[in-house]
Formats: sequence, structure tokens, C-alpha cells
Amino acid sequence: MKKLFLILGFCIFAFLPGRSQDDISVGNQGEKIKALEIAYITKQLNLSSEEAEKFWPVFNKYRMEVKNVLTDKNIHDDLERQQKVLDIRKKYRTEFARILNPERAQEVYGSEDRFRNLLKREWMQRLKERQELRPLRKGKGF
Repeated sequence: MKKLFLILGFCIFAFLPGRSQDDISVGNQGEKIKALEIAYITKQLNLSSEEAEKFWPVFNKYRMEVKNVLTDKNIHDDLERQQKVLDIRKKYRTEFARILNPERAQEVYGSEDRFRNLLKREWMQRLKERQELRPLRKGKGF
């Protein structure tokens, strides 16, 4: 498990830090992050290749439904938005349980949340490092 975090951290470090928009396109960066997420969740859920083949299309459908709710401009109440996301999660938990077993289906959202938190921590660390370097660059004529 510790090795997984080290590898994931290295991959995120390699893809995100210190690159200008000229060096890396947002789309390319998004694809790399998605690949890391797939690897992370696959490992966390210990998906076999047969399970992964069934799981990822359902997960992607789930993710699209959540995205649609989160970006719906007709929902103005935060609690209503959260409830809609919760309803989607409950619906897909049942679908994930058909592919995995019920215990492993419970882990899907935890794995998703852990990856998101790991990515946020890494992103915030990179931003902090960039901000700390900014005064040095200005003063040194970089």
C-alpha cells in the first residue's frame, strides 16, 4: 500500500508541477489524471480484468450523472444538489454490487474520495511550492 502511494505521488508530481500552460495542455493533463484515477481505484478495489471491464463503463455513467447534477444551473439549493448526488450514489451502489460484491461496492465511493483528497493535497502542495518560489524568481531576474 505504501508503494502505491509513493508511485501515485511520483506520477502526480511528474505530471503536475511547475509546468506552464505552454508545456502541457489542460486536456492532456486531465487524461493523465484520469489514468491515475483508474489505476488507483482499480488497485483499491482489487478489480480483476473481467470486473474492470464491467465496472468502468458503469462508473463512467455514474460519474457523468453526478457531473450533470453538479453543473445543473437550475438547481440553486446546495442541499437539493447534495441530495441528488446522494440519490445517484445510492442507485449506483446497487449496480456496483451486481458487478462486485456488496462489501466491495461499499468501497467504491471511499476509493473515489481518497483519490480526490490525495490529488487535492498534491495540488495544494504544488501551489504552495510555486508561491514560495515566485518571490525568489522575481528577485533573481528569472
